[in-house]
Amino acid sequence: MLILNLGAGKIDPILTKEEVTSFITTINLDTNYLSAATASEIEDYIENKMPVSFNSNEKLYCNCNAFEFMEKFRPQVDRICAYRFLEHISFTQVLYFIYLVSTCIKKGGIVDIIVPNYEILAKMILDEVIDQNFEANNILLTTELLNEPSCPHASIWTPQRAKHFWELEKRFKIIQEYPRYEFDGRNIYLRFLAKRV
Repeated sequence: MLILNLGAGKIDPILTKEEVTSFITTINLDTNYLSAATASEIEDYIENKMPVSFNSNEKLYCNCNAFEFMEKFRPQVDRICAYRFLEHISFTQVLYFIYLVSTCIKKGGIVDIIVPNYEILAKMILDEVIDQNFEANNILLTTELLNEPSCPHASIWTPQRAKHFWELEKRFKIIQEYPRYEFDGRNIYLRFLAKRV
């Protein structure tokens, strides 16, 4: 199985026991990697040098912008993971991003997305109480709604928006949805799986 892990940092793909095969190659893509292969080096390795007989897992690291990588990368992957990444894509680029994902994944492949669920965040604001939990909740809300100026959140995600955008051009079908998903110690996320059709 070949997995593209967008904005990976130190986060590994989340796989069920059934999805784990005897060999998984994960391409971890993040612009913060200091020492990493180029997109063309990874492509060359996958097309020409990757072993035919697999008996272990392999992790490849690439320091590249996701748009640039997907625009140029020729091999198609079985799975794409984007955990806490999609909300950083400007809403004006969301449809182009989804198109690029569709060109990089095999038919029947799965895209696994985790984003802040703005329905939960909006409810937290509307139901806000100034009490002993205020500071912790304020940090959570401010971080998830605004993030850092150098890397702002630029698109809003709810279950309805995920379905609308990912199914709009009929390249994907949402096959699973977890509207209150716990990730990184917080239960304010939306996780959804979209299948390439």
